[in-house]
Amino acid sequence: MLEDNYEDIIGKASRGLNKKINSSDIEGAAKELSLNFKALKNIKEGKYKPKKFDYSKTYNGLRVVKISSPFMDGEVNAYIIIDEDKNCAIIDTAQAAEKIIGFVKKEKLNVKAVLKTHEHYDHVGGIEKIEEEFDIEVGDIENFRDIKVFKTPGHSKESLTYRIGKFLFVGDLIFAGSLGGGSYSYEKLLESAKRILNLDEDLFIFPGHGPCTTVKEERENNAFFK
Repeated sequence: MLEDNYEDIIGKASRGLNKKINSSDIEGAAKELSLNFKALKNIKEGKYKPKKFDYSKTYNGLRVVKISSPFMDGEVNAYIIIDEDKNCAIIDTAQAAEKIIGFVKKEKLNVKAVLKTHEHYDHVGGIEKIEEEFDIEVGDIENFRDIKVFKTPGHSKESLTYRIGKFLFVGDLIFAGSLGGGSYSYEKLLESAKRILNLDEDLFIFPGHGPCTTVKEERENNAFFK
């Protein structure tokens, strides 16, 4: 199930542009809000579903575990990325620090990095418990593989995206078919998302809400880009 429906997307674009639309039909609304008509129509009709990601599979020695917890009408996601030596990086908390700590201990993982995509509480609530439990500071990227950090403001001023191998952890920058809200800057949100979607098309995108997707799928199906 997608994080955003048709009404969510129209609302985000309207607020971002500070524009009240006059059209009642999809094509007119898309034109007024500079949205992708075909993608918007497919989302409204329930036709867009990104290919399901296989969390049991290892990609170039790395495996992703998704930890989710209820949030409003959906879920918020955190991720644990694990290498072949049982070293791991934790991205966000999904307000489920105890659940994350329990999984790490059960699997006997070595926590090498704790990262946060942005400061909103549903994503970082309880992160200090993880820091204390594993005696590690948030943001140290030196001890786990090759982590590339992108500054991707828009949803928030401090928003970050992390690339680890074939995986992109984007927080609330990009959702399947949609974007996060432009709480800080709608213009910068669009710029940041475009920057990420200009990366290799076979990269997987792991959002803060909703299902995994890929750069290729979002280039073709995201309602905010034509």
